[in-house]
Amino acid sequence: MTRMNFFLPIIFLSLAAAESLSQSVDEIRVTTKRLSDSDSLDVYSIARLADSGMQGPALGLDAALRRVPGFGLFRRQESRAAHPTTQGISLRGLGPNGAGRTLVLLDGVPLNDPFGGWVEWVHLPPAIIQGATVVRGGGAGTWGNAALAGVVRLDSRALADSNIRAELRYGLKESWAGSAQFKVGLGASSISGSAHISDSDGYFLIGEDQRGGADLPAARRSGGFRLNWEAKTESGTTWVLSANAASDMFINGSAEAGAETDTFGLSLSAINPGEGSGPAWETHFYATRKEFQNVFAAFDGTRSTVRPVLDQFDVPVTGLGGNILLRWSGINSWTIESGADIRFSEGETNESFRNLGAGFTRKRKAGGEQFIGGAFVEVHRQLSTRTRVTIGTRMDYWGQLKGARREINLDNGLELVDRSFLDRDGVSMNGRAGFRTQLSGTLDARSTIYSGFRLPTLNELYRPFRVGNDITEANNTLVNERMVGAEAALIWSQGGNRAQATVFRNDLFNPVFNTTITAQPGFNSEFGVFIPGGGSLRQRRNVERVQTWGVEFDVSLQLRDSVHLRGGYLYTNPKVAESSVAPQLEGNRLAQVARHRATVGLSITPIDRLRLTTDLLFSSDQFEDDLNSRLLEGAATVDVYVGYNLTNSIELYVAAENLFDKRVEAGRTAAGLVTLGPPMFLWTGLRLTY
Repeated sequence: MTRMNFFLPIIFLSLAAAESLSQSVDEIRVTTKRLSDSDSLDVYSIARLADSGMQGPALGLDAALRRVPGFGLFRRQESRAAHPTTQGISLRGLGPNGAGRTLVLLDGVPLNDPFGGWVEWVHLPPAIIQGATVVRGGGAGTWGNAALAGVVRLDSRALADSNIRAELRYGLKESWAGSAQFKVGLGASSISGSAHISDSDGYFLIGEDQRGGADLPAARRSGGFRLNWEAKTESGTTWVLSANAASDMFINGSAEAGAETDTFGLSLSAINPGEGSGPAWETHFYATRKEFQNVFAAFDGTRSTVRPVLDQFDVPVTGLGGNILLRWSGINSWTIESGADIRFSEGETNESFRNLGAGFTRKRKAGGEQFIGGAFVEVHRQLSTRTRVTIGTRMDYWGQLKGARREINLDNGLELVDRSFLDRDGVSMNGRAGFRTQLSGTLDARSTIYSGFRLPTLNELYRPFRVGNDITEANNTLVNERMVGAEAALIWSQGGNRAQATVFRNDLFNPVFNTTITAQPGFNSEFGVFIPGGGSLRQRRNVERVQTWGVEFDVSLQLRDSVHLRGGYLYTNPKVAESSVAPQLEGNRLAQVARHRATVGLSITPIDRLRLTTDLLFSSDQFEDDLNSRLLEGAATVDVYVGYNLTNSIELYVAAENLFDKRVEAGRTAAGLVTLGPPMFLWTGLRLTY
């Protein structure tokens, strides 16, 4: 926990500076950090979570986004108690691995980890997010790699009528969290920033009937800050320079297991809304540096002792990138968008492994580089007052470079493995097209087709991992995933009421699976690992094709001025259609995907200043593994939020997550050990706006 001590003084100094500076600022200016959404965006399936949706019981943004049907992490575990590498996003059931298949952007800058594709949700408290737009379905057009299942676009909170905002909450398990934002005007420019910190003793990931003396709660401590300088030139261009740093420390259920991540980032953005004769445009350049450390541990049969079995003591990662978007509009009902982006990632894992009880006997170093650059063009046309169409294409060039794996015997220094993998590159072409038409005054129809692709991450190519006694090996021969899909929808809207029904079909080619190799205990010479009793050996492998179809419903009804009802439902059943590498998988459902997911939310304002919100979240049974041999039972949970505005600037609230303390199964090992999701959690909090 020592590195966290470095960040705490900086965080609190930032808050103190914000408070002192705010006393001398009278005028607040609002600038945007990206262009407004394209007029054609509603041709696609989108869900928006506004500011009010952020101010609820959820501690993490991922928990708030669960209101979108089908949104979830790799496992049924919120980020506050989830291992960093399992926080890959699932949309429409197309994210059953740690990397996920959804791109996440904050103010136009990608947030997905350059090494593994996951997202550090613990550094995105809802209090600092203004809103989220979830684009479901293939997003090849503007976004490219990693947007197979869709895109989550986040907008940081803009302080308009205030110059400081803070929130503090305290809950069970000695848990507390705080966040603050400020903005200070400096003539034609401004300085703004945010800081957050959270600390929790956590909860047990294993039920009382199965855990032993060596089990510990999944405690977590995290914090970070972001500083921005914004300036608007006479030409109308807004420049935004941002710097951020964050730290996350996680105890993974025992004294020997845990993960630590330190993140540093820098970005430069420029946005011009195109108020003159030229196009609107935006561009972003960014750099990320991460230091990741992780230890996996194994328990004995009675869970009374534990020993480390894999120590990834140094996993340095560097990510660099940039993008540009140009938008010409207002020319004979045409809008043309074009742009380009480039990303570079470099990372490696340095780890000690093979501990049979007397200490680690082997050391491994594996990693490589990735490069991807692409360009796109999309054309949007308003054919009539009722109908508009969009069509676009995209081309990407990618490369996997400098891959290597080396292993040595720590007892005698003997080199066991020394392999350099062949560089690979290629070109990927994708596109999408859609239309939306007004059938009547209250009813619209839309339809889209799309394709996309995803490079296997450096994590999938080079880094093995372990969950309990289940071992998963990396695979440097993985090929790119591809998806083609189509959907059609009817949208009804009248006044403040809206309902949408969507039918979709997706075919995912070469998806990366954690494929079971054997459950035979003992030493496996092919991979050089020891499989304990009750465990299994898996490897990341491509299967030929996964096929899925589904239906999706979204409803938002303003029943009265003071009563708002919202709901969503997703049915999807992705199955392995072809798998020559593992024929036993054909016909199986994807792991960690429930057939049915539903959310129902009710917001009531019975009197001025009082707001009541309740959410029901349901997920049906799903399988833990690719063989469909380990069933995770379905669960329905209820969240409640009660907020009261003491003044126009102060809100006091109480909240409950999983109010009735329902059992949520998040994982199941080959030996039958069940990992649990969050139990009942109670919060009380205070929100200040000045």
